[in-house]
Formats: sequence, structure tokens, C-alpha cells
Amino acid sequence: MNKKLNLFALGVITMSLFFSCGSAAILSTPIENIDNTPLKHTELTDEESKTWLHLDLVKDTIPGMSVNKAYNEVIKNKKGQTVIVAVIDTGIDTKHEDLDDVIWVNKKEIPNNNKDDDNNGFVDDIHGWNFLGDTYDEQFEYVRILASGNKSHPRYAEAQTEYNKEYQKYSGLKAQYDQIIQQIVASDKAVAKHLKKEKYTKEDVFAIKTNDQALLRDVSVIKQTYGFGVGSIKETIEAINNDLSQINERLTVNLNKSLKGRKTGDNPNDFSQTTYGNNNVNPHKENEFHGTHVAGVIAAERNNGKGMNGVANNVKIMALRVVPNGDEYDKDLALAIRYAVDNGAKIINGSFGKYYSLHSGKV
Repeated sequence: MNKKLNLFALGVITMSLFFSCGSAAILSTPIENIDNTPLKHTELTDEESKTWLHLDLVKDTIPGMSVNKAYNEVIKNKKGQTVIVAVIDTGIDTKHEDLDDVIWVNKKEIPNNNKDDDNNGFVDDIHGWNFLGDTYDEQFEYVRILASGNKSHPRYAEAQTEYNKEYQKYSGLKAQYDQIIQQIVASDKAVAKHLKKEKYTKEDVFAIKTNDQALLRDVSVIKQTYGFGVGSIKETIEAINNDLSQINERLTVNLNKSLKGRKTGDNPNDFSQTTYGNNNVNPHKENEFHGTHVAGVIAAERNNGKGMNGVANNVKIMALRVVPNGDEYDKDLALAIRYAVDNGAKIINGSFGKYYSLHSGKV
């Protein structure tokens, strides 16, 4: 799912670099006498950088969720009841070494017998359900509104404006990136030829002395590319190509009005059709990591010496795959929520969102 691209734009003429990456601000609950709270004056240690979200503002001078403090001072040796948490997302790696023991198991279902043993409408739903089936690539919702051709839709004009804006933006980025990559690749080849070696260093480039104007331009391009701080020229080219791939994907997939991405065989506008998809709740592709990440934050096996500790003990994660590489369908979301409730989930996590909806009243 690539709804937000982490892009940097290189100018061919000015060769300036812009980064669009960052992290969410860390906020903490206000406490009394904040002026007396000890402040962190040193860099986080490696251990603290891995566990900061479980630490405590007062005790550790790090604004986490005070998870460790809760276990040590409140929960202590108390035993709780197991709670099923449904994660409605991109799918979950059920075989992940830090999650395999916390994945929910539908004990009313006999695995792999191709029967709906518990009569809940889903065959072999051992760990949850995949409402996308083999679907991966999908449009954005406002693109679906346009693709429907229904100009009487109350948000059709708004969707058209949104589409024109985004298509122009990413078409422009594609043209820019195509030009940028061509320039850097060409300059890289010219510099390598002059130095008579493909793997040259930054020092090699800055040591070049020449009156050849064409070579001077190529050297200038490579010098400024080093100045971006991405790494080697090869790494910079790989980074640009990666961003270009995401831009192309935005244009050919998410903004493609002709795309027919859904592979479940149902009508996504017909909420009476509920038996579609399959029981494979794992991500469709390796880069669909969001659901696994969310499940890990919630319930990664605690104190097992692997990876991180999840927040909660006594949790079983029910996996519900509804998030494709694009916008979710309202129908899939509604049915996933109903599945979670009907099958015992007490908490539902849904970290997704869209600001157009064709069936908002049914979710």
C-alpha cells in the first residue's frame, strides 16, 4: 500500500534536493508540575530507540506510553483474560517468529477440510478472512467515482477536480524524474569514462581538472549529487528509480480509470454478496508490511528475546485483509467489522482512511 510516497525531487538545472520524509511528533499526556519533570539531555541509546514507546516520561525522561511502568507497578503478577483484537489491514504474516504464538485460531473450524464447520459463512477461516482474495492493485475511491460515469453523483465534480490535480502533479513528477535520471546516468558514464573506472570515489571526482566544458558539466552534476547526502552515485540512482517506480504506480494503478483490479468475483456495490475472498490472511506481497507492523506493536510476543515487545499480554490477533494498494472498498470494511464482532473480537484496530466513500452509511 503506497498511499503516501516518500519522494525527493532533484532539479536537473539547479540540482537542488527536497526530502519529503519524517516521523510523527511524539506527544505525551500533560502532567502536573511539568517544569519539574526531568529532561532528556542525551541521545537515545540503541536499546532506548527500540523501546521508547514503552517508556515513561517521568521515570525514563522519554515520552512513551508507560507500558513498562504499568506492568511493573500496576499489573504486576495479575493474570488477565485473553482478548481477541481484530486487525483490519493489509494482512498479517501469521508465521512471523514474533507473532506466530499470538495469532487467533478459530477453534470451531477444522483446518483445510474445505467446509464451513462453524456455519459462519466462511470456509476454513482459521485465522480470520481475506476479503480481497488475490487483489492487490486498486484505484483511489474518487477515481472509482469517475470511472462509474455517474455524473449525478454528489461528489463527481469534486472527484474530477481532485483527479485533475493529482494526475497533473504526478505526470509532472514523472517527466522531471525521467529527465533527472537520464542526466545523472549520462554524467555518471562520462565521469567513469574519464577516470577509466566504473567504481570511482567522491575524492576522484573532486580531483578532476579539465577545460572540457561538457565534462565540467558532468562533473558538476555528480558533485552536486554527492552533496545530497544519499550515498554513492549508484545508491542515488537506485533511490531515484525507486521513487520513479512509485510515481509510475500512482499513474498506472491508483489514478488509472480503466483499471480492473478486483479479483474476488463479487460486485463491490452489492452488500448482499458476502461469500467472496479466501482464508489466506497473509500479505499478498512482501512490501505489504503495514498489518504485520500494527500487529507487532499490539501483541508481539513479550520477553522472548526476539524483536520488540508488544504492548499487550493475553491478546490474540484476528487477521482481516481489506487494504489493497489503493483505497479500500466500503463493503470489505463493513463485512470485516461484522466478521470481527460476530467471531469474538472485543477490540478492532483499523489504521486506514480515505476521504471519499461510495457507501459511507453502510460502514
